[in-house]
Amino acid sequence: MEQHPDTPSTAARARVWSLWLAIGVLVTAAVLGAVFIIVGDQAAVSGRAWLTLFLAAAFAGVVILDASVGTGPNRWYLPASISVNSLLLVVGLLKIWGGFFQPDDTGAGRVWSAQFFLFVWVVILLRVALLITQTYGRRFVVRATKQLTNAFAALALVFLWGTTLVLSLPAVLPEAYWPDLWWRYVGASALVTVVLLLVPVVLLAFEPRAPRPRPVVVPPPGYGYPGAPGQTPGPYSGVPVQFPEPAGYPAPAPVGGPGVETVVPPHPDASPGVR
Repeated sequence: MEQHPDTPSTAARARVWSLWLAIGVLVTAAVLGAVFIIVGDQAAVSGRAWLTLFLAAAFAGVVILDASVGTGPNRWYLPASISVNSLLLVVGLLKIWGGFFQPDDTGAGRVWSAQFFLFVWVVILLRVALLITQTYGRRFVVRATKQLTNAFAALALVFLWGTTLVLSLPAVLPEAYWPDLWWRYVGASALVTVVLLLVPVVLLAFEPRAPRPRPVVVPPPGYGYPGAPGQTPGPYSGVPVQFPEPAGYPAPAPVGGPGVETVVPPHPDASPGVR
């Protein structure tokens, strides 16, 4: 099952939708930044403002990059990538300005370092999940030849995003209470996700494959049957073998031809005078 290429109208609608989504996210980020400046933590306001501008510029750059390479076979990639980047922008603003289950002492260097690495961890999780969805989904969902492979691959992608969510939430909201049962769910979900991702690979390995066409070997001219053009006749081919006459000797006359007397030489053992 092959996905049909995008028509110009479909690609244009996806790009327009992605453009308005990116503009809306940037406007929302500006409004949230202004609100955080007014009512948020007043420690290092100028530094936080510059980080907010840098985060918005990084988001705009990634959107431009996705728009330039997002015209491939996966028509959903551009909107999905912008949605993931929008979520990452919100998480970045939350890490910069604090509040909502974030550490209290946001001015300490240790807290800044921890928040930065937690944000990087969330970025890695979401972008890797999107990359796996883009490549794995196209191979085992879109191009699957069996319904069983398609079903297992789709279920694996659902568990993949569920595992990504349960792994990302403790990093997004580090000061919230996460019981031990939550981490048990994380481990179980990760194990099931890995197994489900491997099942379509195993099914693909055992799928019957069409036999490869064997190359047709064309024999050289005169090969395979006696007397063919270009082949020297053998002693058992039924064709008389012609040997060249030595130079300087006349060709022998035909034996028993009409008007030609055949002379039989005497036997060497016969005595003289006896016929």
